Amino acid sequence: MVAGVLTAWVAACGYTIKATSDYDGQVDFSKYSTFFMMKGNSSGDSLMDAHLTSDVANTLISKGWIEVGEGEGHAAVIVHTATSAAHTYEDFYRGWGGWRWRWAGFNSQAKFVEDYAVGTVVVTIFDADSKQAIWIGSAADAISDNPKKAAEIREEAVARIFEKFPPAQ
Repeated sequence: MVAGVLTAWVAACGYTIKATSDYDGQVDFSKYSTFFMMKGNSSGDSLMDAHLTSDVANTLISKGWIEVGEGEGHAAVIVHTATSAAHTYEDFYRGWGGWRWRWAGFNSQAKFVEDYAVGTVVVTIFDADSKQAIWIGSAADAISDNPKKAAEIREEAVARIFEKFPPAQ
């Protein structure tokens, strides 16, 4: 009975999390096997940021990718959190020296979002050599002020972001 209630509760929490992802359809994701993490826009809570980064890294590892030191991998992964001060894609990458989302269209039907609601987690994966974004995922309502629910919501948000990763080729 407890397991049933817990499952229903987690499902109810996850229902409010709206996740989407998109990618460059010209990219062969089988060529990527190593990644490194880079610091993105902070949520304002360093512990939350560390947990998000760890959750994303662990998810990629569970999908067969290998985490390496910064600058050593095929892919660079950046986790941003939309805040009232920085909530657009332009805000996230202003001053990054070329790390950007550079194409106009994507392979999937999802529409690229440039302005995110506060509390949205945005993960961008770049080709480390070209600094071209190859994949982006986001989850709205991914940050909770309730410490008892924060971990479950965060983990569910990351799981939903990466549901369709890597993209089918």
